[in-house]
Amino acid sequence: MPLNNNNFDNNSRVGFNKILKLEGLDCFVKNLEKHFFSQVTVRNCSTSINSVHLVVELDCNFGLLETMHHFEKDTWGNFKSQQNSFAGALKKLRESNDLSIEIEEFSLFLKDTSIIVSKLYDQSISLQLEHIFIQLKEHAIYFTKGYSEIPFEIYLPVYEDSVIENEHSLMMNTNPRNNNKKDYFSFWGLYYYSEDDALVYDSKSQSIIKGNLQMLNR
Repeated sequence: MPLNNNNFDNNSRVGFNKILKLEGLDCFVKNLEKHFFSQVTVRNCSTSINSVHLVVELDCNFGLLETMHHFEKDTWGNFKSQQNSFAGALKKLRESNDLSIEIEEFSLFLKDTSIIVSKLYDQSISLQLEHIFIQLKEHAIYFTKGYSEIPFEIYLPVYEDSVIENEHSLMMNTNPRNNNKKDYFSFWGLYYYSEDDALVYDSKSQSIIKGNLQMLNR
């Protein structure tokens, strides 16, 4: 089954501060709940008193394909609104506080899968989130094996650390080595119930690669 909140607590490098006090946070959460049809939890994973690093978790009662359908019809996510989009709501939250606020992770828990998007660079998630869902929609037919099997976890992105040329083994790593915006659209980590180990989706070749996926904690 998809990851739950306890998994994220256990995998965190610094843990989560669930007592998070920010001006405008309630408005930020309500905005996301309204436009993503989700129950929203926001956590702080920062150890600094001068900055806040947020993990945003959305629990949505849609399946992956249903979500992609509503996204395509512009009835889910509200990405076309400058003011009330995810990026717009985050901008309001930043303007309401003197602290530096960054999104470290965006996690969407659906009925049949979990989509976990990690930060690449400052504002990478808020700037690229719409494009990420566009790519998920366009590539869904490939990483669901012709809609026959939906992975129960999807990680964006994973990184090519090294290629081992025996038995087609591909070593992937989530450690960001550069800040290229296209990194979200190269390799994704996939977990299927039918597979014992994680697989890697290569969006350029539209193929699923069997290899060794090394996942690093935040």
